[in-house]
Amino acid sequence: MSTLFKFAVTAVIGALLSGCGNEDFTGAYRFKDSGMIGTMVLNVHGDEAELFGDLGKGDIKPFSKMKVSVKDEKLLLDDVSSSTRLVMRRNVDERSLDCLNCKVLGMRTDEHVWKYDPEGPYDVDQMLKEQARKNEEALNAELEKMQREVLEQARRDSEAPKLEPYEGDWVYQRTTKHDPLTIMGIWREKQIRVWSFKFDNMDHRLGYEKPGFEVTDAGLKIGDGSKTHLYSLSADKKVLTCMDCKRSERWAKADPKKDLSDRRYAREMAGNP
Repeated sequence: MSTLFKFAVTAVIGALLSGCGNEDFTGAYRFKDSGMIGTMVLNVHGDEAELFGDLGKGDIKPFSKMKVSVKDEKLLLDDVSSSTRLVMRRNVDERSLDCLNCKVLGMRTDEHVWKYDPEGPYDVDQMLKEQARKNEEALNAELEKMQREVLEQARRDSEAPKLEPYEGDWVYQRTTKHDPLTIMGIWREKQIRVWSFKFDNMDHRLGYEKPGFEVTDAGLKIGDGSKTHLYSLSADKKVLTCMDCKRSERWAKADPKKDLSDRRYAREMAGNP
């Protein structure tokens, strides 16, 4: 029985001694300085590690894969595709890492502290798959958007010849002193464009848009989605009136012989209630 006890004690002591100096560095460590876009992450798991850039919002950029070994309580990271070796040791906080030769990464000095990241280690392969999936979704969304824009432009071009009765520059008739100075150009070639300015300072533009439009038997529809309204042209073709707006809305046609960049004329047309 005594012999068995001595054997067990010897085995335990041997196991403790064999583990001495072989610290487990498993985890993730981050480094960031003012000149970097994103954060560099060292991801250690078992005898493998990855170095990647965390660009935020789930985007990462892999830099290298490394083999991990430990010697004299130092973490040795050997790049699998080159002879580069990165050497680190445990920081005094017993969590972060002190880099001993960071110049091999192109940094200005050798010594840098890599802060411990409690979220690590990361499944980098899974992160890259998720990133690829998101990139594909974003690309598909962009292609769909481009397709919609092409179809919408084709529709607008087919409708443009019908704008002939409405052609001209139109000025919104202000109903309150808070209304901006708004000018709408309707032309077959350039279609419909709307500019708005501060009434007292036309040098200050408040907005610009190219709304959707459709010419119907009932009149001219201008706008997109729920903001679409129907406008009727007066018999003398000098006034456009909104037929379904919640508040009164009228546009007066500018004299084609006058220039609306003339501030006095533009303000005079808009009115100053």
